[in-house]
Amino acid sequence: MFIQRPGAQLHALSFGQGPLTLLAVGGWTAGGEIWHPLFGHLAHWRCISVDHRGAGASTRSGPITVDDMANDLLAVADAMNVGPCVLAAESSGAAAALLAVQRAPRRFVAQVLVGAAWQRTEPGASDPFIASLRRDQASALRSFIDNSLPETHSVELRRWGQQVLMRSSVDDAVDLLRSREQIASTDTLRHLTLPTLLIHGADDRIVPPQSSRLLAELLPHAELQVLPGLGHVPIVTAPTMVAALIDAFATRVSLHA
Repeated sequence: MFIQRPGAQLHALSFGQGPLTLLAVGGWTAGGEIWHPLFGHLAHWRCISVDHRGAGASTRSGPITVDDMANDLLAVADAMNVGPCVLAAESSGAAAALLAVQRAPRRFVAQVLVGAAWQRTEPGASDPFIASLRRDQASALRSFIDNSLPETHSVELRRWGQQVLMRSSVDDAVDLLRSREQIASTDTLRHLTLPTLLIHGADDRIVPPQSSRLLAELLPHAELQVLPGLGHVPIVTAPTMVAALIDAFATRVSLHA
């Protein structure tokens, strides 16, 4: 379905039914479809994928900010009649997820962050990559995908990844990168009591595993799983393993709720 938001029209898809709901959003220019390989391993869940503004089938007519993307997640939950659920985010989607759960903690029973790129980036830090995107988007994305998938030589996965990321225009891709420069202080994360599962590939070349280790130290109720031999998108390259971790974590959280 499409959900109208100030400055954007969001696309979301719902799969299956079950007592638990996973509301999942991608990172950078990856739409919610990046979670679809994993959804098939959670057949007893309701799984919802969200294309954040500027990605997938979602569009935007205004600026892209982490603040707006956090509010978008809450609006999608409302529009799709989602009760307390598990909020999941991949890569830079983690910044919006963390802000959403701070604003409405009772809307969620837990959160799952995979390869979390949650920290503010310094202005100008992305300039070399942005220059390569503007010069040759396809080539820049091929390099990005190669670095995202160090554990596999799959031509099919690389072709699919290129198709997923190319759905965003260069301007959307640049503005999504720039939005991370506006991430607010992380001091408030120490007060976030929502149970959190952090999953990170040990061989991640895009976001170092230290990012999740630091986040685990900040969050009072965080569990960290560093997966040997995996890169930036274990939800794609090891969906069975990651789904099992999410399922077991949510079951524990539900039993202690």
